[in-house]
Amino acid sequence: MARLFGRGGSALLLGALLAAGVLVTVAAVLLDSRRDAWDRAREASANLARAVERDLTSEIKAIDLTLRAVSDIMMRAGADEIRPELRRELVLERVRSTRYLDAIVLLDDMGEVIFDTRQRAPSGTGNHADRDFFAVHRDHADAGLHISRPYRSRLGDGLWSIGFSRRLSHPDGSFAGIAVGAIRLSHLQAVFEGMQLGSRGAMTLVRDDGIVLARHPHDERLLGRDLSGAAPFRRMRGTQDGQFVSTASTDQVQRFYTFRTLDDLPIVFNVALAVSDIYETWWEKAVVIGSVTIVLVVTMLLMMMRLGRELRRRRDAEQVARRNEATFRLLAENSSDMVSRLDLSGRRLYVSPSAERIFGRPAVELIGCSPLEHIAPQDRGAAEASMTRLRAGAKAVLAEYRILRPDGETVWVEASASTIINEATGEPEGIVAVIRDVTERKMLEEDLARLARTDGLTGLANRRAFDGALASEWLRARREQTPLSLLLIDVDHFKLFNDTYGHPQGDDCLRKVASAAAGVVRRPADLVARYGGEEIAILLPNTPPAGAALVAEEVRAAVEAIGLTHEGNPPSGVVTVSIGLAAALSPANFSDPMALVSASDAALYRAKRAGRNRVIGSPPAPIAPAESPSGSGEQGARAPDRASGAARRGLSP
Repeated sequence: MARLFGRGGSALLLGALLAAGVLVTVAAVLLDSRRDAWDRAREASANLARAVERDLTSEIKAIDLTLRAVSDIMMRAGADEIRPELRRELVLERVRSTRYLDAIVLLDDMGEVIFDTRQRAPSGTGNHADRDFFAVHRDHADAGLHISRPYRSRLGDGLWSIGFSRRLSHPDGSFAGIAVGAIRLSHLQAVFEGMQLGSRGAMTLVRDDGIVLARHPHDERLLGRDLSGAAPFRRMRGTQDGQFVSTASTDQVQRFYTFRTLDDLPIVFNVALAVSDIYETWWEKAVVIGSVTIVLVVTMLLMMMRLGRELRRRRDAEQVARRNEATFRLLAENSSDMVSRLDLSGRRLYVSPSAERIFGRPAVELIGCSPLEHIAPQDRGAAEASMTRLRAGAKAVLAEYRILRPDGETVWVEASASTIINEATGEPEGIVAVIRDVTERKMLEEDLARLARTDGLTGLANRRAFDGALASEWLRARREQTPLSLLLIDVDHFKLFNDTYGHPQGDDCLRKVASAAAGVVRRPADLVARYGGEEIAILLPNTPPAGAALVAEEVRAAVEAIGLTHEGNPPSGVVTVSIGLAAALSPANFSDPMALVSASDAALYRAKRAGRNRVIGSPPAPIAPAESPSGSGEQGARAPDRASGAARRGLSP
């Protein structure tokens, strides 16, 4: 009896030690999971803050450059002699070059509107001498670029706006008024929409003096509020970037702040994730895992208390083993994922019935085979590397690859594999692999990637795709010393078209122009993209000026041939386009890709000044259309066979 009691006491002690080990291990795993949740939130918020900061910095600097250019246009000597329509068009060209800018307004030294890009002549807009963006420049000659408090616009439709202003000065340096660029907060809100911040997260744009410029989620009560005395803002002031935890003064919610100061601008952007949101998923997991662990530990202790009855313990253990095996087979045979067991050489020993749905083969055909047999050749290297890592001691690996089915179909799968450790020896004795069909997810990812680079209105490549292609082709031209040409296309008098026929017809016009341009360009390497507004860009790699001129003339003629009525576009009375052409015979004659864009834009501007419905290249010389395939010079670069892109551009295949 004593010996039995002693054995029972040892069993209890062993059970207590095992229970403590399980609790400590689970606690360590949960703590590690908690740290992972925090690290993921920290990294995600840092990446988000960095991306938004770069975008805002670029756009605000573009607005500043636009204000400088407009001030120069409006205040230079002789500016009054320029026709008002031309002067307004010059300013509007600058406004269109920015993404967020809604309008540019000029105020005289008394705060009266003397110019507004949204109207032909100022009328009924009131005096703006009471605005802070006017008073700052009136009282301080060296104010530079001033960013105003949020305000409801008197010049537009009463929406919330932010003004970016610069001082206008007479030749003697005295105050002449200001140039104000206004952006609507709704434009900024559109940038912030869709970002996952949790139920109580927020993003805020704050001036360096603590004035709130914009916030997401949008709350008008916070616009213009002074947060200079708030604890979070004091942590941000005077620092370029950082992360910290603090309690918000607006709603007393504890948040994890990630902030960045915009480069050379008096603005701080911050992403604030509620600490409770960061840990919300972790808490749910911790409650479930903790509850299950406690139940398991208590169960284990109760079982250890009954170890004195050896036969029952063995019987119970065998029953548990059988139940576990039955449960495993039930799950494996009814799961949509394919579960398999392999030996250390990689030969399959067991395959669940789901193999037939994924591989298109009965499970019995896969037993005894290597998992590398049915993998697409281009993915086999990655799968072999995963198996090598497992044999080298990795506990688990995850890989994605394609498999080839007997019917010729290719299926994307995600395979997770882990080693089976022999509890007695501690040595690996096999591999368990779970394979899941992820073809639908892959197709969705590809569709999303394509949509992210496509313009929704015209179906052409969007500005992001164009910028990437321009950078890539520029590097290729520099490396291979080949020419690179760029066409910028603008619909003539498009604003008048919209005003006359309405925006739906304007959208249809853009779609038809885009279709005509895309129909001319046939080489796979060429790119037709919507550059912005009614502008279309065509990038022609390995194309000299002569070939680019022929393409440009074909595009111009194709658009005119549509015959879309446009009474505001005399003398033709139909929709036409003006095209600016620039070509880098080698990258050496342009400093960078944007210089090529600027040259094309300048040529486009000259085409419009020369009367529109024409092609002008850089340097400013009109490019006449080819009269016949047998012509000479640039006209002779057009080949009789229009399907041959190389011949049409004056290049050998």
